[in-house]
Amino acid sequence: MPVRTGGRADLRRSFRWAVGTGGEFLSLARRDRAVERPDVVLLCDTSGSMDPHTRFLLTFALSLKRVVRRCEVFAFNTSLTRLTPWLTPDKIGPTLDRLAAGVPDWSGGTRIGASLDEFVTRYLDTLVSAKTVVVVLSDGLDLDSPAKLADAMRAVGEKARKVIWLNPLLGDPRYRPEARGMQAALPYVEHFVPAHNLESLERLLPLLAAGGGTPRSTESGV
Repeated sequence: MPVRTGGRADLRRSFRWAVGTGGEFLSLARRDRAVERPDVVLLCDTSGSMDPHTRFLLTFALSLKRVVRRCEVFAFNTSLTRLTPWLTPDKIGPTLDRLAAGVPDWSGGTRIGASLDEFVTRYLDTLVSAKTVVVVLSDGLDLDSPAKLADAMRAVGEKARKVIWLNPLLGDPRYRPEARGMQAALPYVEHFVPAHNLESLERLLPLLAAGGGTPRSTESGV
């Protein structure tokens, strides 16, 4: 089922409300019901290098979960943690405080390869299908073996409808994806796009709604 304009407006309203009011998810005027398709899996990097962006991106994840009916959210740093059961329609601040306290190694190191390999082993068969869009939110700075990350990304890409990578560093026109981890992941990514402000994140929903796999695109031209 295609994502309709109302759903896109709902995401924008939900996110602006969360940011502008301290994250109180109250009743919002909605022109659509929650989007039934596509299914979405969000994998959010909560390592130390992502500290300037973590709160902003998890607010976005909570907002997206409001308008996508089947949305699973995970955090990763040196390991993987499923966040979905903790994401309740509550104030953003207390929710993020609970996550920071409950996720092992929050704001610590980064092992993207090991974390995504854990996702493949534990969740790929049950949560990912040809209807699923997998979204990775990360700067791609990884301490793991690039080969391990490439293997995990290949497995995800072969099963998912498409893979989108949101990188906050892409908001800087001088940025180039030269980190080994980012280079290892990119061959398996359909859309490589920035995630540094609200406007960049609002462009995600049309990508979710677009058809199946497409040639890799990037908004920075890299």
